[in-house]
Amino acid sequence: MGVMPRHNKLAAVVALIAIGFIASFGLAWPARDVELYGLSFTLSGRMLLGLVLVGLAWTGTDMMIRQHPETPPKQLSFLAMHGILPAALTAAAWTLLAQLDSIEIKITGVTVASGLLALLIISEYYVFYFIGRWRVVVQFFLRLMAYLVATLLYIAIRLSLSAGLTATVAIAAVSAILGMKLLGDDRRLLQCFSAPHLGGRGPATKMAGRGPATKMAGRGWLFVLGLGALLGATCWLFNLWTASPLLHSLMLVVFLYVLIGIARHFLLGTLTQRVAFEYLLVGVVVLLLLLSYAR
Repeated sequence: MGVMPRHNKLAAVVALIAIGFIASFGLAWPARDVELYGLSFTLSGRMLLGLVLVGLAWTGTDMMIRQHPETPPKQLSFLAMHGILPAALTAAAWTLLAQLDSIEIKITGVTVASGLLALLIISEYYVFYFIGRWRVVVQFFLRLMAYLVATLLYIAIRLSLSAGLTATVAIAAVSAILGMKLLGDDRRLLQCFSAPHLGGRGPATKMAGRGPATKMAGRGWLFVLGLGALLGATCWLFNLWTASPLLHSLMLVVFLYVLIGIARHFLLGTLTQRVAFEYLLVGVVVLLLLLSYAR
């Protein structure tokens, strides 16, 4: 695929993933017994195919963005973040499509998922090209899609995993990865994901300047790990209160939005009592509305 035009690469990646979706529920996939570091477990063929599709979405997006003529050369080490949303959407779609009943609805779901995947990859590609107002629009769309994908992933986890330790760990991991994407899409915060020993001389420093984010080098990882742990604990608590997968997911997304907003302002050095109060107030109001609707 190295010599294919970029629009052909996009079509090839999306088409392969769509075919994989159809094959995952249209064909019988045998299970395999796997031994890894002394541990034995059974890996279904469908699960293996799902992992391949997620990897294809991530690496396909990463490959296209690295060949973008406007990609900053010194930002190459951070480009893996741009494959997070396409990979997460692929994982959510692969899980949710299996929950559908009729083949007609599944084909419609594959079509919708493929269209959203293509739109996400295009947006991740052109976010380097647009400047000014249009870049803000694309970034807003990507952030909006991040919360939509988070909702779908939380629903998928709730439907496919029992409400126990496995689901809690899955929610924590997904929240940490999405948190890294939501914080890392701000170029001013890229330095927060650099190694602390770089002393502010990493590749993102020249882009972000020597503002508050530069002084927080390496602490972005602590924030996303803490975010994942908090969302995992919140998931466990909500499992005791609500049985609706949709309501459960929306409540988690509200917490994700509030925590990401507060973390972003803190890392940028703009967090005040008023800003924190506004985020907390919005979160409480939305949660109350969701709970009242559930009743």
